This record gives sequence, C-alpha cells and structure tokens, in this order.
Amino acid sequence: MDPRAIFMGLSALLTGQYQIVNDPVVRKMNESTADEYLRLLKGVFADRLQKLLDVCQKLTSTTPPPPLDDALLAKLRAEQDFKDQEFVARQIVNIWYFSQFKAVDDPNAPFIDGGFYERGLVWPTVKAHPIGFSHQPHGYWTQQP
Repeated sequence: MDPRAIFMGLSALLTGQYQIVNDPVVRKMNESTADEYLRLLKGVFADRLQKLLDVCQKLTSTTPPPPLDDALLAKLRAEQDFKDQEFVARQIVNIWYFSQFKAVDDPNAPFIDGGFYERGLVWPTVKAHPIGFSHQPHGYWTQQP
C-alpha cells in the first residue's frame, strides 16, 4: 500500500470523516492535500508518524480489508504504538480540521501552518465558509443574492 493511501485511511479513522477514503470524488479532491500534509508531518515527526502509519497498515492489510469505522478506530487506539504516538495522532486531526499543527506538546508552542486553511474539515462540519476567504470578487457582499 502506498504511503498516501495509508495516511488517508489513518486520517479518516482519526477525524471520523470516512468520506476522505470512501467517496471517490472526495478522495480525489483530497489527494493533493494529503500529500502536502504527509510531507509536512513527516518533516517534523518522521519516526513517530511512521509508527502510526505502520500500525494502521498492519490493521488494514487483512483480506478482505476491514471497513474504516469506529470498531477499527478502537483497535487502533488499543495498540501500544498508537498510545505512544497519541500526540502525533492529535496533530493529524488538527491539520485536517484546521490546517495547522504543533511540533511539540506544549500549550504555548506556536502552530505550524498546513497551507490549506480553506480546505479544513471544520468548515463543512459547522456548515460555514472559511472566515475571511471567498472565491467571489471584491465587493460581492454589496450585491443582493
């Protein structure tokens, strides 16, 4: 299995947003985002992230592959390698929802920008558009819909 596919499966499990891998259109739209998030996170958490990817691959490499659901998430969370890397798992959730993450487990540490603020999973979850972001031309708000 390629690293992107494993990362997307792990991301879907951790975020609860299973359409990341189950919906072909959503999956295709998120592949470039996943590539960049994987690159960024590997740059900061190389070995630690790999342990999470390895445990995810171990759990999903059966034939037939298990469904990505809450039962599989429970198995993942029970693995010692997951418990040891829970901070990194939280950063995977952060980067997908908010396009930012922390490099160290310190509440005062600055966030690192993931580069895709407007693609954050938080926006469709709260049924809102990204604050301060629009595809409309300047002044669009002056026109009646």
